[in-house]
This record gives sequence, structure tokens and C-alpha cells, in this order.
Amino acid sequence: MGNFVVLPLFHRPLNSSKNDIELKSIDSQPIQEDTNKYHVNYDPSIHIESSLWINIKSRTKNKKLSNRIRTTRYNLLTFIPKNLFEQFHRVANIYFAILIVLNWIPVINAIAKTVAFLPLTVILVITAVKDLVEDLKRWRSDVYINKQLTEVYDKTSRTFVQCQWQDVSVGNIIRIRADQAVPADIVLLSSTSCESTCYLDTAAIDGETNLKQKRIASCFLNISKPEETSFELQCDPPNEDIYHFHGRIILAPGTDTYSCDNNNVLLRGCVLRITEYVDGIVVYAGNQTKVIRASKKTSSKHSRIERYINRDVLFSSVVLIFLCLFGAGLSLNWERSFGHLWIFVPFIVDNPLNNFASHFFVSTIRFVILFQVMVPIALYVSLDIVRVLQMYKIGRDKHLKYEHPISCRTFTINEDLGQIGYIFSDKTGTLTQNELIFRTVSIGGLQYSNRSELPEEHDALTYHFLTTLAICNTTFIVDEHPDLVHNLDYRPKYEGDNADDLVLCQAASDFGVRMISRSAQTVAVRYIDSTDTQKEDVEYEILCLLPFDSSRKRMSIIVRTNDKIYLYIKGAETSIWPNLSEYNEMNMKMTIEQHSIGFAEQGFRSLLVAFREIELEDFQNWFQRYQTAANALNNREEAIAAAASAIEVDLILAGLTAVEDKLQQGVPKAIATLRCAGIKIWLLTGDKQATALSTAQAASLVNMPQTSTVDSNSVSQSIAATMTTWDFSETTQQQLNQRTHMIYYGSQLIEMNQRLGTQSQGIIDEICTSETITRMSEVIAAQTLPVCLVVTGDDLGCILRYRPEQFIRAAGQCQSVIFCRVSPTQKRELVTFAKSVFKERILAIGDGANDVGMIRESHCGVAVYGREGSQAVSAGDFAVDRFECLLHLLLVHGAWCFTRTSELILYTFMHNCQYVFVIFYDQIFNGFSGAVSIHSFYLILYTSLFTVLPQCAAALFDEHISAERALREPKLYQYTLQGKPYQLSSFWVNFFDAVWQSSIIFFISHYSYRHQSDIDRLSFGFSLVFSMVVVSLLHVLIQTRRIDWSVLASSILSFIIFIVFTLIFDAVCVTCIQGDSPYQVSYRTFAQARFWFANLFIIVVAILPRFTAKCVYNTLRKPFD
Repeated sequence: MGNFVVLPLFHRPLNSSKNDIELKSIDSQPIQEDTNKYHVNYDPSIHIESSLWINIKSRTKNKKLSNRIRTTRYNLLTFIPKNLFEQFHRVANIYFAILIVLNWIPVINAIAKTVAFLPLTVILVITAVKDLVEDLKRWRSDVYINKQLTEVYDKTSRTFVQCQWQDVSVGNIIRIRADQAVPADIVLLSSTSCESTCYLDTAAIDGETNLKQKRIASCFLNISKPEETSFELQCDPPNEDIYHFHGRIILAPGTDTYSCDNNNVLLRGCVLRITEYVDGIVVYAGNQTKVIRASKKTSSKHSRIERYINRDVLFSSVVLIFLCLFGAGLSLNWERSFGHLWIFVPFIVDNPLNNFASHFFVSTIRFVILFQVMVPIALYVSLDIVRVLQMYKIGRDKHLKYEHPISCRTFTINEDLGQIGYIFSDKTGTLTQNELIFRTVSIGGLQYSNRSELPEEHDALTYHFLTTLAICNTTFIVDEHPDLVHNLDYRPKYEGDNADDLVLCQAASDFGVRMISRSAQTVAVRYIDSTDTQKEDVEYEILCLLPFDSSRKRMSIIVRTNDKIYLYIKGAETSIWPNLSEYNEMNMKMTIEQHSIGFAEQGFRSLLVAFREIELEDFQNWFQRYQTAANALNNREEAIAAAASAIEVDLILAGLTAVEDKLQQGVPKAIATLRCAGIKIWLLTGDKQATALSTAQAASLVNMPQTSTVDSNSVSQSIAATMTTWDFSETTQQQLNQRTHMIYYGSQLIEMNQRLGTQSQGIIDEICTSETITRMSEVIAAQTLPVCLVVTGDDLGCILRYRPEQFIRAAGQCQSVIFCRVSPTQKRELVTFAKSVFKERILAIGDGANDVGMIRESHCGVAVYGREGSQAVSAGDFAVDRFECLLHLLLVHGAWCFTRTSELILYTFMHNCQYVFVIFYDQIFNGFSGAVSIHSFYLILYTSLFTVLPQCAAALFDEHISAERALREPKLYQYTLQGKPYQLSSFWVNFFDAVWQSSIIFFISHYSYRHQSDIDRLSFGFSLVFSMVVVSLLHVLIQTRRIDWSVLASSILSFIIFIVFTLIFDAVCVTCIQGDSPYQVSYRTFAQARFWFANLFIIVVAILPRFTAKCVYNTLRKPFD
């Protein structure tokens, strides 16, 4: 088979465990470990016993090398101990367990021992059953996947034989046939395709439905049977980066080294299409494959409301400590009041006059057990359940589903959706459709929109321009009718993962320059004359392809035809213009520059096209440098970029392309609505300034006059203001129609440079940045109109280097900010600094790999399903189809989640506090002995069963405003944006209300039964519990904004559960708990008229203050008007 040794990482530091570097050779030829390389050795020599079966037999000994996957968390032996261990990682479970253990100490015992076990036992059992069911599903899936069949090359028989996926290991050469899934990560060695390529369906990995093309590694292009060739593959250790692979292949010692990259790798889970079969060598197997390693990474974010909970838990803890210490002190005082007569008091066990500290400590612990719910640790469990159910409801919202339903990957930030103050948005594919439409080209300064406008005879510029569009791309051909390729009217179907490449390649085809075939080594282009009667097929030998990346912002291809070598290049103007030759005609350059400005004003995206001829000797000298860079395993991208810059010079300008990317449906209204809601939107794009401004105007982000200055050179542009009338109030519409005052950071910077004069460049940059931001902040503060700040990527780089936080604070005063020509790193850094400056929560939304950094860095990351892969979707907390989904996600569900969760938290604190103070008051008449009139079962079930359902229902279905009104009156979002449902005062209002309710419940009950000599302790306790349950249920109904059927039904159900439990429990429990028998207690109590009159009075008086305050508040303050 093959040998596999794992050694230190070449390319970049990745998260690799220690076990990842402790693998052994599995072949008969031993490997001497090299501490500087990570490599797979393949040796076709024959062994006495088939190495395939050696690997199968050694599977259990070489788990790291095996392709067997295991995603289960438990087995039969480890389930119980491991599950319990995991559950007791939760603070709540540890807290309850400690209290249970303390309660078993006889001198501390405060609650019946068996009853104290119930809540924690139920939680542990339910969680364990859930984990077991999930793990069984994973186990069944693992078995099914591991037993799938594939073909592996057996060196003994020199044939491919079938074996299960789990028997494949690193170093095996496997064969994948059409429509079969790839069982492991492999490097492509051979293909039945005459183009030395294959086509993959990667939908299972990145969700994209278009096919991907992979190429055979260059060193195997002329080798018919690579399985009979010895070679060594050096590459990165196993990692989770599915979009990058860095490796090199050495066929024999002393021979040339050949690079291989992600274009040569087939990932586990891809499905082979069109191609009959391919062969490849396994480089990563099983749990070490990229897809499986990447799937284990989950985002971890926490909402702001958890800070509020922690703050109020601290306050509750202080109250708990005070009550426990106060009660323990009074208990000791009461026991010592008997003096030496304590021995005649039956419930005083030890002499209270001795060992003061011991008595005080025991009493304190006893009260901690009694008052334990004062610190609502169980709230975190309730919150987790409610959040999951809230996300389930969000996922079922039909307004958030177009082609895909909304995907919710993070369940801990629901409430943050209601407190978003800033949105950092990408443009292409996020605000726009990223479905490009070809509009026009400028060739040699002349503009053409279709083929009929071209001259009959193509000049050199036109020829090279259209050739560049046809071949300088990553587009490939899917031959649906390959037999028609020789026909003049043959039009192949193009596919690829780059929208610009596809539309421009198709445009070249429409203009009569048509790519008709492409392989790893050649590309064939058909040139059709203007009469559509003559054709000429030209084959170009591909010498080198320098791909596009976000740093270079250009791509180029070097080809040879008729013994001439050409470099064809296209890219952003900022990356092409500085590299143009000085021999370009000046008038043509000026004309193309004017065309570029005009295209941008219309919102078109443009790319410059250029070329150059290269001498053979120059190319050979450069290619040696390029090969060195391509073979590097450390900083390969940087080395290739440096090599590319050396050849992409002295370019001849050919022309300019213009394509249109229309806005998504609903974007202008969505942005207008979000602005009215008080959310500030920052647009971050890689496009030029004029294009970004045009898009911002069309998207209702700004409202500019007809002519505005767009840069420091005062270039005039004509942009028609969109005065669309939305379904808003008159005041809101007037606010939207206000003219936007535009501030250009570049203009401010030039003025400051002129003031400062000549100084050291390093000093002047820092001083200018600081002074410019200060001046800009003053200008913004003096404006009465909405302000939009425009910043370019070059200026932003200087800002982030010297004064990022000062700039963020100044920009925060603007209603919108537009950043042009920014890089992915700058996007991420902006979000990072904004998080440290702004108190509001930040949402980042994008659709491509260049948005991943800011999506992960933001408080709430939203990805848009698009044409640029699934990297953003994988990184996002949410994934939606369109930008307009933010309206329902934030203004409706976000606001609902925040108010609902706030009420759940405040209710939990309040009714737990009410419970504690009722018990505390009871101690006043029990000598603070820890004895309680309420039965142990009611003490446990009151907070865990009798009162929990209504508030959970309210946390799922209550609506402080309707969805229609939230969208019609977006300013109501300010209610949750400013955190009004949950403030510090909210906690204390609920705390004192709980003190009031508990006082009414206990003392009215006490004085009602004070002179009734035949009332027993448990009957009095049951009266207290009845009042507490009814008051808590009514509290929920009063506090909800609308009486929903679910809240009403859950309240009635909870009351029925309480009554039914009481009647059954009191009927059958005679001696179930020693010394605490509730037999017939409720039956006797219900038969007394005093009970009903007292409870009716208690319920009315306890609820009246909150009901009155809410009526007065809603009448006078009118929070939603």
C-alpha cells in the first residue's frame, strides 16, 4: 500500500492534537522519520502477503490511519460514567448535588431526603435518555457509512479489488467510478477524461449545485499507470481547511519537484460526475479528513442578556446570604434564650450555649438548603430549552424562507437579535443578486454592447481583448453534445464557481470568440468571422495560470501559440493600472478612464483587460522562480503573488468590461426600514467608490442630490435620487427623504496634509490621521442632516494602523458609512474595533469567503446563501436567502425574543423570591428552626412543575407588538434596542413586588387562621401553597401583552395539574414520608369556607398593585405609541 508519516506543519499553524503526530508506517518497508516533513510514500513493490489485507487486519491497531469514522460519544461501558461526568460540568447540577448531599447530614436535614433527590434525578435521566437516542442515531449512521464499498488497488494481484470504506487507509490508491462518493481525501492521479480532469458534485460539502473541475497533478499527466510508480507526497498535516491544500510530489530521489494544490484534491463526500472513473491516493482518512474535522468546529457566542442575568444572580446571592446569616443568627439567639432549660426542649439536640460557631454554621447551611431557589440556577436550564424552541419557531417562519429555510446554528444569541445597533454589510451577493448581466465593453476606447457593433475585421486590441475574456478564467466546459464540437454553431455549456468568469466567457462567445475545449494543458478557442460563415480554431498551450485572490485583485494566464508566448490578464483597475506600459496611447487611456467612471455611475462592475508578449528566455527565467514559489509549503500564496508581480508588468491596455449586478428584490425597502428602526448600516465593499455610491443610492442607504463630489479630485457624477414612498408614517417618510450630507475622508485628509506641510512621512501620517478624524468629528456633529461617511481601503489601512478607536467613535455619529476597496482583513478588523467601542450589538452579513472573518468576529453573524460557496454559511450564526430577511429576523423575532426572554428571567427571579420570603416569614413563628409548614413535595414542585409552564408558553408565544405593526412602525424597535424590557430597575421592581406578594400571602393567611385552634401545620402550609400557585399563574396572565390561547391553556393546565396532584397525593400518601404525612389535608382544607374567603382576598390584594401600575403605565407612558 503506502507509507504515511505525520510531521510538523509547513503552511500555517492549525489545531492538531498530539495524537495527530504519533502515527506509524503500515507497509512492509520501514520509514525513517524525518522531523521536518509530513509525507506519504507510495511503493508499488509486491509483498508476500497482500498489503491490503495487512491493513485490514491491522485496522484496530492503526486507528489514526484507518478510514473508519466514529462520531459517537459513548459505548456500552462508558455511557453512564461519561454522561454523568458531562452533565456535572454544569454549575446548576453541581449546585443541586451539593445541596442534596448536605441535606442528608442529619443535623442539617431541612427537606425530606427522598424528595430532595427528585428534581435532579429527573433532569439527569431525561438528559441521559436524550443523549442516548442521539448517540444511537450517530452509531447507525457510522455503521452505514463505514460499510459502503469502494475499489482499492492490490499490489499483489495488480488489480483493483472491492473493500469497505473502513478498510481503506492512508497510502492506498483507490478508484472512484461515476456517481460514486469519494470515501476519503485523495490526490488525483489519473482520469478517463481525455482532458486529464474530472467533475465533482460538491453539494454535500458546500451546498453548491454547479459542478467543480479537478485536474490531475502535473507530474502524472504523461504516466499511464501511476499505481505502478514510486513517489513521495509531502503536504500539510490533517486540518479542517477544505479550501486549501499545499503539497508537492517527488517521483524519484534527485528528480524535479512538482507542486499540487486544492485543484488536485478530491474531498471525502464529493460525488464523481460525467467522468467514467478516476484513481487517487489517500492522503487523509477517516476522522482526519478535512470535512469531518471541519464539521466538529462550532461557534461559541453569548448574548448580552446573560450579563444581566449574572448581575441579578449576584444581587440574589447577596440577598440569600443576608437571609441565611440573619436567620442563623436569630435561630441561635432563640435556642440560647432557653438558657439551661434547653435540655427540656425536644427539638434542640445539642447545647446551644457551647460551640457557638458550629451551631451558627449548621443553621446557615440549613437555611441555604431552604432558600436555595433564591439563586435561580435552574433558570439556565429553562433558558436553554426556551431558546431552542424559539429558534424552532423562527425556522418555521414562512417570511424567512425562499429557496432555503433560515438556518439557525447558534442557539445562545436569540435576544441579541433585538438589540442590533449596527449592521456591517457586504455588497456583492448580499445586497445584490450576484447574477451578473453583461452590459458593454470598451475596446481601445470604443464602446460596444453587442457583436453587430464590432468592425468586420478585428484589430490586434480587439483580438487580444476577446481572447482574454475567453481563456483567462477558471471556467470549464461540460460537453452535453461533444459530437457537435466541429459544427460552426456549436455552443458549449460553461460552468464554474466565479460569476464574473462565467458571464465574460459567455460574452466573448457571443462576440464570436468561443472557448470550445479545455484541458489541464491546453485550451482551444474558435474565432468566427462577422458573417458567421468562417471559423478558425486556435489551440493555446497553457504554460501557467496565476489565479485571482482578494489581495492581488487580478488573475492572469500565460499561453503559447505559434511559438509566441502571451500573458493575458484581467482585474480591478487599481491592480492593473499601475502595471501598464508607458507605451500605451494616452488618449485611449483617458477615454477608457472616462468610460470606467461612467460605468460606475450606472452601478456597473468593471474590470480592466490587458496583455503582453513575453520572450522565451524571459519566461524561462521567470518560470524557475515561479516553480520555486509553487513548491513552497510555507507561505506559498505570498511567494506565488510575489512571483506573479514580477511577470505582470509592462502591460498593453486592451479595454474595459462592464457587467451589472442588480439589487435583490426588497433591498431598498429593507434598508429604509432598518434605518427607521435606528439601526446604522455600514457598507463594506471591494468595488470602487463610484460603484459603491451608486449602489448605496439605489438601495436607499443614502439620498444624494443630482450632482455630488465623489472624491478628492471633485469628479462630478449624476445620480438620480430615489424618492420612493414606503408604507411608513408621514414623519418617518420625511426623515427618509432628507438629503444626505456626504463626507469624504479622502478630501478631509488632503486638506489636513496641506495644513501640516512637509514633515517626516511616518510622523505626518499619524498626525494627519488623528487631526483628520478630529476635524471630521466636528463636521459631523455640526450637521443637522443625516451624514454618510465615505472611506477608501487605502485610507482605512492608515486609520487602522494609527487611530482605529478614535475613528470608530467619530464614524458612529454618522447614519451610514461606506467603505470602498476594502480587503477581508480590513472588514474583520473593523468589526473587532467596533465591538470594543460600541455598546450596541453588531451584526455582520455577507455571502462569500471574504466575509467569513467579520461574520465570525461579530456578535451576530448572518450569511446569505449565494453563488460564492458555503464558507460564509458555515461560519454564520444564521443563514438566509435574502438581505430583506433581516426585517423579520430583527424587527419581529429579535424584538419578540428579547421581550419574551426578559419576562421569563424577571418572572423566575420574582416568583422564586416570593417563595423564599414566604418560607422566611414562616421561620419567624418557628423560632428560625428550619422547620417549614409547607410539605416537602410542594417545596420542590412549586418552582419545577406547578408554575413553570405558563411562563415558558409566554416566552414562546407572547407578542408585545404584532409582526405587521413591527414592520409598519420600525421605530418601535427602539424599545428593545435600548433594553427597556430588562433594566436594572426592572429587577428591583419585581423584587419588591415579590416581597409584597409574599407578605400578603403569609400574613393574611396567618392572621386568618390565628384563632382557629384545630388547624394543623400542613393545612396552613397547603393554604400558603394554594395562594402562591394561583398568584403566580395570574401574574403571568397580567404580565403578558396579549392573552394568547397557549398562555391561557398552560395556566389552566398548570392549575389542574396542581389540583389533581394534590387530591391524589393527599388520598394515597399516608406514611410515604415519615413524620410528614399529608393524608386528607387538602380535603379538610377545601371543606372550610375560611380557606376560600381568605385566599380570594389574598389573591386580589397581592395582584392589585401590579395590575394597577401596569394600567397606569400603559395609559400615561404609552410605550408602543
